[in-house]
Amino acid sequence: MNVVELLNLKELSSITLIAGENGISRRIKTVTMMDAPDIMQYLLPNQLIITTAYHLKNNETYFHNLLESMHRAGCAGIAIKKNRFLHTIPEDILELANQLNLAFIQLPEHLSLGEINFLITEKILQNEASLLTEAMDIHHEFTDLILSGRGILPLLQKLSAIIEQKVSLINYFFHPVYTTKHNFYLPPSLHEVIKKGGQYPTLPEQNWSISILDNHCSYTFYPVHTNLNKNYYLVIEGFIKEEQFQKHLFIKQAINVLSFAIMQEQALEQQARSIRNQTLQEFIDSNIQTTSYVNACSEELSLRNDQSYLCIVGRTKQTISTFNSFTLSKLIQQFCEESIKEIQLPIYPFIIHNHLVLLVEIQDHSVNSSLFLTEFLEELELYIHYFLDIHLSFGISNPTRSFIDLQHAYKEAFSAIPANHQSTKTCVHFYRKKGINELLQIIPQNELIDFYQTLFEPLLNLDSEEQTLLLETLYAYLECHCQISETAKKLFVHRNTVIYRLDKCSQLLQKDLKDSEVTIQLRLALRIRKDLKLQPFI
Repeated sequence: MNVVELLNLKELSSITLIAGENGISRRIKTVTMMDAPDIMQYLLPNQLIITTAYHLKNNETYFHNLLESMHRAGCAGIAIKKNRFLHTIPEDILELANQLNLAFIQLPEHLSLGEINFLITEKILQNEASLLTEAMDIHHEFTDLILSGRGILPLLQKLSAIIEQKVSLINYFFHPVYTTKHNFYLPPSLHEVIKKGGQYPTLPEQNWSISILDNHCSYTFYPVHTNLNKNYYLVIEGFIKEEQFQKHLFIKQAINVLSFAIMQEQALEQQARSIRNQTLQEFIDSNIQTTSYVNACSEELSLRNDQSYLCIVGRTKQTISTFNSFTLSKLIQQFCEESIKEIQLPIYPFIIHNHLVLLVEIQDHSVNSSLFLTEFLEELELYIHYFLDIHLSFGISNPTRSFIDLQHAYKEAFSAIPANHQSTKTCVHFYRKKGINELLQIIPQNELIDFYQTLFEPLLNLDSEEQTLLLETLYAYLECHCQISETAKKLFVHRNTVIYRLDKCSQLLQKDLKDSEVTIQLRLALRIRKDLKLQPFI
């Protein structure tokens, strides 16, 4: 019940509002009699104070403090039997009530405070019971709409008709999922506001309102919780004031049902995604390439078997826990699906081994799509970081001839991402055949050092001068394609000196330096020594 309804009670026909007209929409939840002057510490929100004004007579300062305390506590108003003890209410008190928008009421004289208290309390209980019944009826209507399979949009339409305002539902990427308004548009300037939780950044459970200059519209946002720890939002066009309790109640009934409906819808969508992801993952991991198996997989995924594809793999730059990785993977795939749907490109997102995989149909082989893919993936990475606070690196394979080549294309795309991609400036990497340096970067450094030290252990035990001399000669010999004369010229020594040093190397290493397998091992070990700068030489 609000103050207006109180003023219209037939049982209190002579009740009068004498100040605080702008506060008549305030809700009355409880009523209490002021029987002692220490009431200020017991004030409650939406409370109506009724009094004979015995403690207020000849105490204007206390009267002033009481009204200010009631305003701070969010009380509904004060109702006084003026002619019992007070007789005349000071003008500055009435002016203060007007300033605070606090309803100031004069009670009828023929009823006792006990009777007035009983009448108001009875009316509050009747209103609450009526409101509760109406809320339950509406909740049942909303629930029936979902359980009957009619979906979320009819529920929003029903809610819109009840509160007489346009209603939309947006997901955690701020994309409209359902709306009762034609051409619903959420200005980009709102995105950061929504992300921070509106005007209540520390209280994300509350609803909040905002006005936007972009389109001269006002919006009220209500968070709708899902099982992915990311809120959907019910967006009401226009303000819903705090005192419009009935509207708030109906909206909350809708939100309770919406949370269930959204999670149900998400579960069905995720089940379909999981089946597709599992099918592609099994195909890529499998060694089976029979025609029947390939055809069955492509058909199940609704992908053409004779189509050329590019495979793109996206890996996170951060280390993420298994639980969060699984949750993020689902969100990333959903975001990619929505983004690709908007631009209408033949790109199909999957999650394989918790990595994002995009299959891109190649429509025209004569067109170089490198620039387009780079721009598209950079923008995609930017938005994924904005919404999910993670960075991705992308590897892009060579074009496939058909669906069957996706197994190899996935490996190309995965290997295209550098081992140290966390520190790379670009997030897009195209596959190319790796040289020795790239291959060595894939191997852990401690294993490279172990290989080098195991192979050259006999030389490493020599004194530093002789060790350096022999390794320099061996390096020059291999660089000169095992030609003694060329090696001697390069080192500016006699060829017999070269032969002597190489024989000593062969004896210490117990290896035939003319053996091609041995020369490969030595070249690799010397490359490791040079790249890792284990001991400078040459």
